[in-house]
Amino acid sequence: MNFERVALMSFLRMVSIVGFSSVLILGGCSSKKEAPNNDDPTIGYEDEDKGSSINTGDGYGFTDFDLSIKKDGKKIEVDYEDVKPSDAEYINEFQKVNKEGNDAIDSMHKMFMEVLLDSDTTKEEAIERILKWYGLDDYDEFELDVKYTDNKSLDIEEKK
Repeated sequence: MNFERVALMSFLRMVSIVGFSSVLILGGCSSKKEAPNNDDPTIGYEDEDKGSSINTGDGYGFTDFDLSIKKDGKKIEVDYEDVKPSDAEYINEFQKVNKEGNDAIDSMHKMFMEVLLDSDTTKEEAIERILKWYGLDDYDEFELDVKYTDNKSLDIEEKK
């Protein structure tokens, strides 16, 4: 009987040690390296005359961006709505990319920051900048619908 009691105590001690160690290890595993410091000033692009600001919630200066380019049976589609970023979609069949949500926004962000469309951008400038970004020299169909934060919009529908 004494042997059984010692074996049970050893088993319970080992289970306790393993359980406690597991809690410590899991508690130390975190994806965050450091808590965000919200006291730091934010640096960003601001263009008050056109009503766009990256830091004021207006994002890229527009609230809706829908792009569709078709060429040689392949397409590029970009769908961004400021009110529902989780619904964002980015498809680029030239590069075999199909993303949704935050992954799509990450891909779009680079293009939005490089192309920099605002409410004064002409149709020709928009087409030229976007085609240049994607490395295209021509298209079969080009559709763009942008609604800017100053209530202006840019609508392009061209077929060749």
